[in-house]
Amino acid sequence: MEQKDWIERELQPYTDQLKNHELYQKLSGIEDIQTFMEHHVYAVWDFMSLLKALQIELTCTTIPWTPKYNPSLTRFINEIVLEEESDVDEEGQYMSHFEMYLNAMDQVKASTLKVSQFVELVRSGNNLAEINDKLQLNDAVVRFLRFTFDVIESGKPHLIASAFTFGREDLIPDMFFEIVKSAEERDQSASYSKLTYYLKRHIELDGDDHGPLALKMIAELCGEDEQKWNEVIAIAKDALRVRIALWDAIADDISQAKEKMAEVI
Repeated sequence: MEQKDWIERELQPYTDQLKNHELYQKLSGIEDIQTFMEHHVYAVWDFMSLLKALQIELTCTTIPWTPKYNPSLTRFINEIVLEEESDVDEEGQYMSHFEMYLNAMDQVKASTLKVSQFVELVRSGNNLAEINDKLQLNDAVVRFLRFTFDVIESGKPHLIASAFTFGREDLIPDMFFEIVKSAEERDQSASYSKLTYYLKRHIELDGDDHGPLALKMIAELCGEDEQKWNEVIAIAKDALRVRIALWDAIADDISQAKEKMAEVI
């Protein structure tokens, strides 16, 4: 597809930065995965807000119901909502991917205290600035979340779809698999089955279904409108920049944790 090739060329400098990021070399043990997940969980959470924004824009969520103008996009979004908000975990229980991620964090002994407080503050109606005042989140996490909600507040489906589609982490699952395997081999009593299941499910859905269909969604939303395509690229670049900044921050925190550990030893 011509547009697909153009998008890949435009985004390549940023995707190359992500593919070659120093973070991947720093992920060498379970402790590093714990640090990663404690930061990354907010990106798992805000993905659902992007998805729900698209559901509001591209399906009918009001009463009385009326049909939307693009049934294929309605079907696509509803399918993703079904899978992301109420998938089946490895024990056959229905839950969102965010909840699966929290369970995986518990199993690898990553702290879920702050993100649980975050969700409760969101549920109570606090905005991001108010939440950050109370929890003092990592600056890169705050910038990542602020970008997401700025895009959502634009109310433009093609921009929301761009943020939804680009800047996601396609290399992390392979890295995690290797670390989890090594950790389980070192400690035969350890099990990280929930994280392994989450990663496999992530690869299965994003690679086989969601990724290609998301690109098709953008194509249908933009059509032949050159300005919309340019706006899609601009948002995609911004999404990748905030992702890179988040990776930078996580890499720094992992390095600092290792330095403190070395001082103790």
